[in-house]
Amino acid sequence: MPKLTSEQVKQLADNMLHMTNALGDYRYENFDKLTEDENKKIKEIHGQMLNYTTELYTKSALLTMEDIESSLAQIDTISAKTRQLYKSLTGVQNVIDQATGVLKIAAAILSLDTTQISASIKKMIG
Repeated sequence: MPKLTSEQVKQLADNMLHMTNALGDYRYENFDKLTEDENKKIKEIHGQMLNYTTELYTKSALLTMEDIESSLAQIDTISAKTRQLYKSLTGVQNVIDQATGVLKIAAAILSLDTTQISASIKKMIG
């Protein structure tokens, strides 16, 4: 099985950062419309995403995955969709669900669990 290169890990981190920033932008742009609980939940997820992104950038281990190019392309797609969705979603729960899915991908990547990485990607693409 091929290993992810440093550049590929950086690409994953870059996409995670884009999705993290998009969630932060959503929270900022809709702050007055969110309930206290919604704001708190999005803030928590955003904080976790920031931590995961930072950890991805500093992670020294290389990941091993089957079909790396396909997975990276799918994460690119998820990143683009996520950024667009935050601008068009009607319903805070949809935003929270999308952000939670992104967190699951990040957690799988950080745990080096290639099976979970693939499963998380498939669930988001599905």
